[in-house]
Amino acid sequence: MNRGGPFPGVVLIGFMGSGKSSVGRKLGRRFGVPFIDVDERIESAAGCRIRDLFVREGEAAFRVREKAALRDVLSVKGCVIATGGGAFADEENRILLRSYAPVVYLEAAVETLLERLAGDLRRPLLRGGDREEVVRELLSRREPGYRTADVTVRTDGRTVEDVAGRVADWIDRTEGRAG
Repeated sequence: MNRGGPFPGVVLIGFMGSGKSSVGRKLGRRFGVPFIDVDERIESAAGCRIRDLFVREGEAAFRVREKAALRDVLSVKGCVIATGGGAFADEENRILLRSYAPVVYLEAAVETLLERLAGDLRRPLLRGGDREEVVRELLSRREPGYRTADVTVRTDGRTVEDVAGRVADWIDRTEGRAG
């Protein structure tokens, strides 16, 4: 199927609920490479859930942990990496991630995100307040960074398999790996 060189790696970015972790796992299996979820890595290192880190330490301290986790993760070449929703909002993180591998923005409409996040109590930034208002406000701040990705793949109305297939096809085409 693939004739090109070794898998170049790929970074998945997008808002919470866009499908980064689900699509990332599928891509890792498809290409036979490790999948790394940066949020899971942070939780493992901290010994607690991200929501608890936010409560204990606040968002600024979490972002410091996130930056350290990204540096650690990027030391392993050729992986599929799913970042947290806010990681790509930071300019230094964008530079680091772009230097690692192609960056794919998994985009979803606000309505899709709200539907996917309904009942999800793990997301600290969605606690309290009007969820739709919070999602719209955060997305408007993060989207300019997301838009600098190498490619955007819409996820609305698509299965995880379909989105992963589209990302994999794009990687194969851009890396000359299609056979």
